[in-house]
Amino acid sequence: MFNILRVVRYISVMTQKEFTYLAGETRAKAVSIAGQFGFAQDDAEDIAQDVMLKLWNLHERLNNKAHLMASAAITAKRVCIDRWRTTHQHADIAGTKPLIDEDSLYDCLEYTELEHWIGEQIDSLPSTAGMVLRMRQLEHREIDEIADILGIRATSVSTLLSRARNELLNKLKRRNQQ
Repeated sequence: MFNILRVVRYISVMTQKEFTYLAGETRAKAVSIAGQFGFAQDDAEDIAQDVMLKLWNLHERLNNKAHLMASAAITAKRVCIDRWRTTHQHADIAGTKPLIDEDSLYDCLEYTELEHWIGEQIDSLPSTAGMVLRMRQLEHREIDEIADILGIRATSVSTLLSRARNELLNKLKRRNQQ
């Protein structure tokens, strides 16, 4: 039987040529959105490049110019938010004060013991999960960078990182209940 939806879907898929034709306008939109988020021109260009790469991977799923522009706007906003979070998260951590009184021998001893215990718990995690947690939390590497280093997908890195954090949190909760 003839399926009209399959034919219409096939016809409305964006080709490489159409994507290339609309790339300049799409990139300008991504740069504009990044500028609205307060990023400098160089950073806005980097964000636009990330957006274009993400959209290129999806170009066969895009139907028309309106769909491409909407996807560009959403993707640009998400990339801007991710970029903002990573830069501000590290800045916030750098400005925090320790929760311990450095003059108190008891606090220093307790902190040192906790630091040692957490290191042991990270070492006891499965090798890949522990490595991912170390790279992300201690070395402040990006998810994509970790994926490239380990030769796995970024989604796998995120999953491993989430599992490692949850396991470490559960161990810490059990330790504190004792």
